[in-house]
Amino acid sequence: MLSLVISTIAFFVAHYFIKRWADDNDIPKGMTRSISIFIAALAFAYGVAWAVDWVAALGSV
Repeated sequence: MLSLVISTIAFFVAHYFIKRWADDNDIPKGMTRSISIFIAALAFAYGVAWAVDWVAALGSV
């Protein structure tokens, strides 16, 4: 449950910063940009969830 909460927060944080980076680099808005931001934020959230699960598993040993 902890990994779900933390990865959800990580998704929104990553989405915000990736979108801000795309705006700063004048990447045109459109479907490809939106999907790319979503995929990158999703990959980051999966990585955070994996790290949280891994740390929790270390704690239970």
